[in-house]
Amino acid sequence: MSGQYEYFVEAVPTVDDLYTVERPSSLWRRLGDQWEYLSLVEWEWQNVKDTGVLPALESLTPVAAERAVVLEADRQGWVRYWARYVDEQDWREGEAPTTVVRRRSSPEDMLDESYRGSKGFWGPTEAILDFYDARKSNPPHLIELSVDEAESLLQEMFGVTGVTEL
Repeated sequence: MSGQYEYFVEAVPTVDDLYTVERPSSLWRRLGDQWEYLSLVEWEWQNVKDTGVLPALESLTPVAAERAVVLEADRQGWVRYWARYVDEQDWREGEAPTTVVRRRSSPEDMLDESYRGSKGFWGPTEAILDFYDARKSNPPHLIELSVDEAESLLQEMFGVTGVTEL
């Protein structure tokens, strides 16, 4: 990273309070009037002129270049994991979760995925949106996990390791 850039994090206040300045949803940098964002899908800096993705300037908070280096290097810091239960009652009764779900929020896309144990890959899911949607009559129940807890649970449930690697 160049010392000439100014760095910013985005932590848009949401109903679910998933993102804070300490654990932001995106990382941006500016050199003059040129803006770029760190793609959390491709793990490369993207120029907004090439992608059409623009920063919401009112939601950006400046950060030091040193902090930006740490954020850029920590891929897992951008991912959130949850154990997925059929519903809250199953969780309260001590039933096992059905799988692990994760969210990777990037300026160009938000990827909500669940681990498909029988198929051995991460695939799209609406479980996270359903959990936070008050209109759903029977949403799944999610319990947030650290990456280590997610890895352990996936090992226990499906006998796999390393599937949380990015």
